[in-house]
Amino acid sequence: MIRKIAFMLAACGAIGAAQTAFAQQAYYAPPAVIAPAAPPAVREEVIPAPPGPVERTVWVRGHYEWSGNGYYWVSGHYIERPEPGLIWEPGRWVAVAGHWEWHGGHWRR
Repeated sequence: MIRKIAFMLAACGAIGAAQTAFAQQAYYAPPAVIAPAAPPAVREEVIPAPPGPVERTVWVRGHYEWSGNGYYWVSGHYIERPEPGLIWEPGRWVAVAGHWEWHGGHWRR
């Protein structure tokens, strides 16, 4: 009986660890994109009313992306919060040793 209980607890722990690892992987930022020159100034955008409940949607502001030949504008948009308590960390361009890196937006706890 004790062995059965120990086995069940170990199995539940393994399942819980696997689910936790999967959930954490889902919120990592994508790898950085590298550009040789600074992006243009961010455009002003008019933020429309959210398409759903405010507590479930987050506005992701527009930004410039690097195409390999130059920058192009990606308009802002709403995304749905995957679960309560997560906070959207916006993407940003960062100057690093003579080039620029885009660190994409991601969810954090």
